[in-house]
Amino acid sequence: MGRSLVSNPPYNMKWNIPLFAQIQPRFYDGVPPASNANFAFILTALNWIDDKAAFILPTGVLSTDNADEKQIRKALIEKNLIDSVICLPDKMFESTSIGTCIIVFDKQKKTQTVEFVDMRKAYEEEQREQNGQFGGASHENRTYYKTVKVIPEDAMNKAIKAIQERINEPEFSKAASIEELKENDYLLVPSRYIDFQERETKHRAYEDIVKDYNHIVQAMNSIKLTVNESLAKALGLYETFQMMQSQPDVTESFSIVGCKADKESFITLSKNAAEFKIENRDKERVPEIILLFLNMWKQHIMYLNNEQNIILAEFRDALLPDLMSGKIDVTKKGGK
Repeated sequence: MGRSLVSNPPYNMKWNIPLFAQIQPRFYDGVPPASNANFAFILTALNWIDDKAAFILPTGVLSTDNADEKQIRKALIEKNLIDSVICLPDKMFESTSIGTCIIVFDKQKKTQTVEFVDMRKAYEEEQREQNGQFGGASHENRTYYKTVKVIPEDAMNKAIKAIQERINEPEFSKAASIEELKENDYLLVPSRYIDFQERETKHRAYEDIVKDYNHIVQAMNSIKLTVNESLAKALGLYETFQMMQSQPDVTESFSIVGCKADKESFITLSKNAAEFKIENRDKERVPEIILLFLNMWKQHIMYLNNEQNIILAEFRDALLPDLMSGKIDVTKKGGK
């Protein structure tokens, strides 16, 4: 059996493009932008495997219009390396609610089609218990409940069969040819290819829509940054502030249907010199981003502690001989 892998890399993270990346074999089809490493993970894996690779990724990779990423997606399709694309329900992960997908790559592929499977509705919900990890006994002894979506085994088996047998089923799966993908500008969005029956459009209750919207805004507002304006520009945070300021006020739109929407308030610029303040505004729990920061902070403190111990050992080795010889007299002020 050849080399295969399954990967769930960090989503949409920035990365440092290595020198002369364009001449590395893994980047012959293009160098991913520094702003997003999604395709860097993919191309690195494809350069290593000689069989299959399955990636769990944000759905944005299927339709990104970034020029570099679009060129890479085009090359992967034209080389017939993509076996299947499975669109998953949102809220499947405890750390993020964004929609995700599975892309299966196959270097030993026998067909000239890509099987698209839409599993956005093929889920069950389950409630999971979580205990606080920080914040003292009031949080650590409290159990939180979070609802996540899971795919039942029969739905997974149906998807596997559709991929293996290249089944076309309305509103679920479709085997699309490479030519079809070219005609659709190399987009990998399953809904572009799967046949959907026309029906009267129905929407969720407005209260549910606004509830989900407020959930997102509350997650954004759970951390409040107060940053000196000049420092914000130096750190690249000024653009984030401008983005928030440029967002239209949608609260009035929600009020039309009798619902109240929360306002965004997650960053404020300050004139106070060098001010940089991070505020946790969630009274119920510690937000995930703070937990990630704390893990990084602990690792950094451990690194500095090791460096500190090295310096202390050096100081000890230098001090002992001078103490033993009487060169330094501890009974006198300053050791002299």
